[in-house]
Amino acid sequence: MLSGTLPLVPDLLATAPAVDLHRIIRAVASSTAIETGQAIHELEHQLQSDSRFPALELAIQPST
Repeated sequence: MLSGTLPLVPDLLATAPAVDLHRIIRAVASSTAIETGQAIHELEHQLQSDSRFPALELAIQPST
């Protein structure tokens, strides 16, 4: 079987830092601001308050 010859790869999800929702919102707002010319703080506020899908959450693994 081939599995014995494949190199071992560390589990990248286990070593990845926790996802910070504020950082994601900031990244999306700043990227959108560059493309649209809108203010970052206005876009951040809109992303935090105006959710079209309030029941959906980010797919993140819980911290242990």
